[in-house]
Amino acid sequence: MLHPITSNRRNLILYAVFWLSNAFIMIFFYYQFFHFPIFLAIADGLIYHILFAGVGLGLWYAVRYSQMETNHIGNLLVNHLTAVGITMALVLAFGFYTLSAIPVVKDGYGLMFQSTFIWRVLVGIIQYIIVVLVYYLMMYYLNFIEKMKMEATLKTNMKAAELNVLKSQINPHFLFNSLNSISALALGEPAKARDMIEKLSDFLRFSLSEKPNAIRLFAEEIDNINRYLDIEKIRFGDRLVIVKDLSSKCLDALIPSLILQPLVENAIKHGVSESIGRVEIRITADCFHGFLKMQVENDCEEKPRLNKSGSGIGLQNIKQRLKLVYGRDDLVNIRHEANKFSVILSIPQHDKNDTRYSY
Repeated sequence: MLHPITSNRRNLILYAVFWLSNAFIMIFFYYQFFHFPIFLAIADGLIYHILFAGVGLGLWYAVRYSQMETNHIGNLLVNHLTAVGITMALVLAFGFYTLSAIPVVKDGYGLMFQSTFIWRVLVGIIQYIIVVLVYYLMMYYLNFIEKMKMEATLKTNMKAAELNVLKSQINPHFLFNSLNSISALALGEPAKARDMIEKLSDFLRFSLSEKPNAIRLFAEEIDNINRYLDIEKIRFGDRLVIVKDLSSKCLDALIPSLILQPLVENAIKHGVSESIGRVEIRITADCFHGFLKMQVENDCEEKPRLNKSGSGIGLQNIKQRLKLVYGRDDLVNIRHEANKFSVILSIPQHDKNDTRYSY
């Protein structure tokens, strides 16, 4: 930990002002009440307080390495009694011999010093106590700030780790499905299999390069979704129909990376995969009231089989990711009406006064 006085210009100025103020007060007392000659009062007040200011800087280390939490109160008192004794001895001794060496001061200075000795000691002890207490306050403040920074870093790391876990739970479903499709195409339609491998490679390269807590443009997320849909179109052919209705004013909205792909994957898994006919998946997006509203809707059976193995994992992970990122658990809305299943995401935008987000 750096010295809080010497490492901070503002603190150094305040420290100098404190000791100069004390020096001027002492000069006034020496001149007014002890009847020192004005030159002697000024020399005495300035020299002693310059010495005390220098020694006072060193007291930081006495405080720094004798913290209350790690020392018995008896040991702490002994340490400070020793420190105040050494401090007063150094300041008084150096001050006396320095002033005694000045020709115009040394005559009669010994008697003046003796007459104010008790006063000097009492004032010095009070100044020592003030300096030490200020150091303790500064030390605890700096420790508090350091602790807050460490806690913030720890929370950020834990958040990133949890997001990483959630992201890793989502990606394998799509990967396994794609590999199974490639295996099926390899014998009967090798050209489609090669095309699917290339597109899968591009998609995974982009997805794996993203940090788990990254925020990016909605337009970039849509580009990634197009890569994903290219792969699924090869897999399902004409059975998969994609309809997109995306407001252009939302393309530069910010969203968590890879948040939309699990929704589309879920729509395909529970729409196209469980149907023998054509299934339409509709992706819409608009911006209003400070939110980017995205909806993924797919045709499905009238009563969804929610207990089917693996169902709902992707949606639950999305809820958890959004709660981690935005601190809210009301950003995912799931609807099932007749033969339509839809998931709506509401992504908060930082600038809620932006006209793009108003009707």
